[in-house]
Amino acid sequence: MDPKRRLVNYSLLALAGTGGYFTAGTLFGSLEPPKKALLEAATLIDTTTLSPNTVSFFSWLKKPIFIYKHDASVPFDPKRDVAIGAYHYTIMVGICTHLGCVPKYEEEAKEFVCPCHQGYFDLRGYALRGPVSKPLEIPPFDAQGELLLIGQAGEAYMQLMEANG
Repeated sequence: MDPKRRLVNYSLLALAGTGGYFTAGTLFGSLEPPKKALLEAATLIDTTTLSPNTVSFFSWLKKPIFIYKHDASVPFDPKRDVAIGAYHYTIMVGICTHLGCVPKYEEEAKEFVCPCHQGYFDLRGYALRGPVSKPLEIPPFDAQGELLLIGQAGEAYMQLMEANG
């Protein structure tokens, strides 16, 4: 092949490869939500407004969130609890790990009961009995002083994930 023609062919190939690379990068970049939208999707919770030794209910991305705030009278569980100030918090996504139903909280029994197949979870989200075998999921969160930001993975969340293996 003529050396000039070979140079032209390689130049066209390099130009087409560069164009394809930037086109693919732009396409895949447009598939991710912008950071502003992710921050707006987070739920900010002031923990000072929560009552101790009770369960509070919130919503994050249309998912129910259960937060159990307890004091030192309840032993700290390093696999489920996060310490903020003088209190410990258990943060759970309120969706049953069996079939995806929303468990209801039974105040007297201090348990979450899934209405679909009678799966029972304790206050920390551990599966007690019924068809459930996995604990309630821990949502990504970040503890910022007395505030909890649900939807953004922070250091406390990463420590819980390491503790759970």
